[in-house]
Amino acid sequence: MVVCCSENIKRIKEVMDVAYFPIEVLCRVFDFLSWSERKRVSLVCRRWNGIINSDRYFRQTKLVLYNYSKVQFFSGVDATLLNTQKNIEFHSSAMLDTKELLGAIAESFPSGEAAVESIDLLLRSDHEQLFSLVIRSLPNLKQLKSLNILATEGFKTFNNELVIKNDTLQKLKLSFYQSAACHVLVPKLTSLNLVVRYPNNVILLKSVCSRLRELTINFQSKDLVPKLFLCNFNNLVKLHLSIENDKYLPYTVAPANVNWNEIKVFLDTIKKLKYLEVVDKCNMLRHNYLKVFTSAESLTHLTINYIILDASIVEFISNFRDLRYLNLRGCSTTGEPIILDLPLLQELLMPYKHYSTLPCANLSQLTTLSYSSSQKNHAQFIHVITKTFTNLTTLNLLNFDYELSCNSFQFLDRLQALNTLTIRDMSVPHELFINCPKLPSLKKLVLHTIVTEISLLECVPEKFPNMYKLNIDNCFFYIFANDNSKDQNTFDHLKHRMPFCRISTIASTIFTNEQYDENPIYIPG
Repeated sequence: MVVCCSENIKRIKEVMDVAYFPIEVLCRVFDFLSWSERKRVSLVCRRWNGIINSDRYFRQTKLVLYNYSKVQFFSGVDATLLNTQKNIEFHSSAMLDTKELLGAIAESFPSGEAAVESIDLLLRSDHEQLFSLVIRSLPNLKQLKSLNILATEGFKTFNNELVIKNDTLQKLKLSFYQSAACHVLVPKLTSLNLVVRYPNNVILLKSVCSRLRELTINFQSKDLVPKLFLCNFNNLVKLHLSIENDKYLPYTVAPANVNWNEIKVFLDTIKKLKYLEVVDKCNMLRHNYLKVFTSAESLTHLTINYIILDASIVEFISNFRDLRYLNLRGCSTTGEPIILDLPLLQELLMPYKHYSTLPCANLSQLTTLSYSSSQKNHAQFIHVITKTFTNLTTLNLLNFDYELSCNSFQFLDRLQALNTLTIRDMSVPHELFINCPKLPSLKKLVLHTIVTEISLLECVPEKFPNMYKLNIDNCFFYIFANDNSKDQNTFDHLKHRMPFCRISTIASTIFTNEQYDENPIYIPG
C-alpha cells in the first residue's frame, strides 16, 4: 500500500515537472524564446536538446532575420544556426546587410550543408549583397522546397537577368516591381504564385506552365490577362486568378476580344482543372473571358468573387454539375432570384446581403451553408433554411442586418445533424440562447464580434450539452453587478460546468458597472 502511494506521488511529481511535458507543449513554450535563449535551454537535458534540434520542431518554426536598430542584432546568427533551420525569412530592414550576417550566409548556403526547406526574401534595393548571395547559392541548397521573392524596388542583379536555379524546388512565389527578365531552371516546380505587372512576367509563366499543378496569378495590368489563355496547362489542377489594376501601370479601357482559335490549346488542357478561384475587382471577366472556363468539365470547387450575378453568370455556374464547393462571397445581385441546380454541392457561401429567396432548386446534398441576409424576419428566414437544407452539419450566419432577433433559433433543432454554428459580424441579445431549443448534436459554437450580456453563458451548458469547443472572438460582454446570478457566472464558472469543453476568449472584453472597477477586464485568450 505504501509502495503504491509512493509510486503515485512520483508520477504526480513527474506530471507537474515541466521536463515531462509533452513534446507539443514544450515546442510551444520554446517558440517564445529567442534563438540565443533556446540555445542555452538545449543544454538543460538531453530530452530538451533533442526536441530543439529535431527535424520535427524545426519544420514548424521560422527564423526571421531583420535588424530594427543599429545594435549588433545578429550576434547569435552563425553558419551553424543557419545550417539547422528549416524555414528562414530575410525581412526588409535598413540594417539587414551586416558583415556578420553576410559572412554566415556565405559560409552556410554555398557549402551544401544547409537544411533549409523554405526561404522568404522580402527585400529592398538596400539589400543587394544579401539578395545576390542567396540567389547565387540556390543551386547548393539540396533540401529547398519553397522560395518566396518580394522585390519592392529595383536590384542591380536584374540588369544581367535573374536566374533562379535549383533541382529540388517545388513552390515558387514571385512579385517584382521592376520589369526585368527572369529565367526559372527548376525541374521539379509544381506550384507558382506570380504577380503579373509586365510582359516579362508572362514570358516567365509560359516557360513553366506545362509543369504546374497549382497556379496563383495576380494581374496588376488588365491588358495582360488574355496572355493567360495562350498557355499550356496540361497538368494544372488548381487555378487562382485575381485581376486588379495598378494605378501606375497604363492600360486600355475596353477589354480585348478572345480569339477562340488561338486559345484552343488552353481549352483542351484545362479539362483536368479541379479548383478554380476568380477574384475580379475590375469586373472585366464577365464581359469576354469567363466563358473560356466552361471547358473545365472536371471542376469540383468554384470561387467567384466581386462579380455581378446576372442570368449569364448563374448559367455559367450551372454548367459544372460536379461542383462540391461554391463560393460567391463579395458578389452583388441584380435583384433576380439565384436558382442553382447543383445536385452534388456540399458547401455554399452566398453573397453579402443577398435579397432574393434561397437557391433551393436542387441542393439536397448541402452540408455547409454560409449566408448573409438583410431580411427583417430572421426567425422565418432561418426556419426556411432548416426546412430546405435538412442535411446541414455547419451553419454560418453572417451579418444578419447587424443583429439577430431573439427568436431566430426557435426552429434550429430541426437540423438534427448540425454540429457547428457560427455567428459573425453582428450582435445578439442573450434571449437568443434562452429561446433556443436544446441542440444535443452541436459540438462547436463560434461567436465573433458579439455585443451582449455575459448571462448568455448561463444557457450554454443546458442548451448545448455535448459541445466540446466554444470560440468567443473579439466580443464585448457586459456584467451587471446588481444581478447576482450574472455576476457569479464568469468564464471560470462556466469551465467548471463544462469540463470537457475547450473555451477560447481571444481579444474579448468584459465591462462591469461597478464603481470601483473603472477599467474593463481584458481577456487575452
